[in-house]
Amino acid sequence: MKSLFGWLNGTFRRVLIFMNFRVRLTLIFALIFGITTISFNLLVFDYSIDALKRDFDDALYNYCIDISESVENQIRKGPINVGSIDLDQQKILPFSLGTTRILLRDRDGKVLSQFGNLGDYLPPFEDQLEKIKTGTDVTFKTIYELNQLPDSEADSYRLITFPIENQSPQHFLQVLAPRTLLETQIDNRLQVIQVGIPLAIVISMLLGYFLSGRALIPVRDIIAKTQDIKATVLSERVPVSPVRDEFRQLALTMNQMLDRIEKSFQSQERFVADASHQLLSPLTILKSSLEARLKDSTLDPESKQFLLGQETEVNHLIDIIKDMLLLARLDAGLHVKLFSNVHLEEIILRVVSNLQARAQLHQQKLIFNIIDNDFASPKVMGDPDLLKHLFYNLIENAMKYSPANSNIRIDLIWENEHSIVKVADEGPGISHNMAPLLFERFSRAPETSQTSGYGLGLAIVKKISDLHKSAIEFSNLNPKGTEFQFKIKNN
Repeated sequence: MKSLFGWLNGTFRRVLIFMNFRVRLTLIFALIFGITTISFNLLVFDYSIDALKRDFDDALYNYCIDISESVENQIRKGPINVGSIDLDQQKILPFSLGTTRILLRDRDGKVLSQFGNLGDYLPPFEDQLEKIKTGTDVTFKTIYELNQLPDSEADSYRLITFPIENQSPQHFLQVLAPRTLLETQIDNRLQVIQVGIPLAIVISMLLGYFLSGRALIPVRDIIAKTQDIKATVLSERVPVSPVRDEFRQLALTMNQMLDRIEKSFQSQERFVADASHQLLSPLTILKSSLEARLKDSTLDPESKQFLLGQETEVNHLIDIIKDMLLLARLDAGLHVKLFSNVHLEEIILRVVSNLQARAQLHQQKLIFNIIDNDFASPKVMGDPDLLKHLFYNLIENAMKYSPANSNIRIDLIWENEHSIVKVADEGPGISHNMAPLLFERFSRAPETSQTSGYGLGLAIVKKISDLHKSAIEFSNLNPKGTEFQFKIKNN
């Protein structure tokens, strides 16, 4: 039993996981209401059936009293013989609860007189007589086995055994009455319960679902408002219900949390602005000092080589700080306010122009194609500087992993709803182990560790792509090379 209860409890919990709170609340309400209603109706049903049975027995008892009066008068006149009792037909036939069968029996159980067709059926007598001997005034018994009773009107009959004499009774009246009306009343009440309770539960579920939806309106308002609050609009607050309930306390608590988050973001913005100046200024001064020192003609080759190495490391450090500051600004959402309608081809042309000299230095060729598909140049909504960073990093990454005398292909495809930029290189491709970590910060492929870089370029690409609600994907080409695809919705 415990294992069955545990299984049912576990199943119920698993089902609830896939339901929203409104449905769960409705089901719990319906379950409580259903159990309460069923329990109450069963109690009322049992009480009403007992009352009907008592009323039936009372009517049958009063009926026996009427019959016994005429029988008792005849007994006083002389000895009783079989068939010598003449009952008043007006008292026998009009029993309101059905046609009765009547027997007059002596103390030994012999039938002295019989009214109504009993056929071969003889009601039980010995057990009833024993109860009367113990002091019971009358006895009642419900008879269900009626195979020998001809023309039975009901599925069960009620038998009353009634002593005629008050002291040391010698004669007994047995009345067998059909329970037709009682059975009909029980069936009617059962039908009401079988139809009414499920209907009441269904109605309660519908009302519960409606009322729970009304009660959860403040929660839906809080959810809708919270979904609209972005990093750039932290000054917004969730609505506070005028009713002093738990939902009002929830809204006030969330607004207090948003106050703390807004102060934290403002602190981060100040840090980004301060770090931009405090970190880059000394590095720029250090770089200028190194460049000035390298122009000294009196430097020996060994010192010059050392200073060149230091200059390279300073340049790398400056690039890392710039990229990290850019990521910090992106995380803070500071560029969203700068969005405008831009042409992607103009941005890509500027990036290709800036990287052309480096490509020639590495004996690489940048090929830019526009595939218009009969569409005019569409505009997209974005930040020009961020999109420039995105394409710059993609093309620079392709150049970094492509060998000399190779081509880097940049295709801009105009479609009806989207603009697609594909950047393909002729490098070694991306390994299966590296693919899940490609857009993570400071992730670099071990097999290409000799390539310069520090693993922030593609992380910035992913962040800018997410900020523009666009998609960035990659795939290995056959026989070699990698292709990155950037897809953004046209404005």
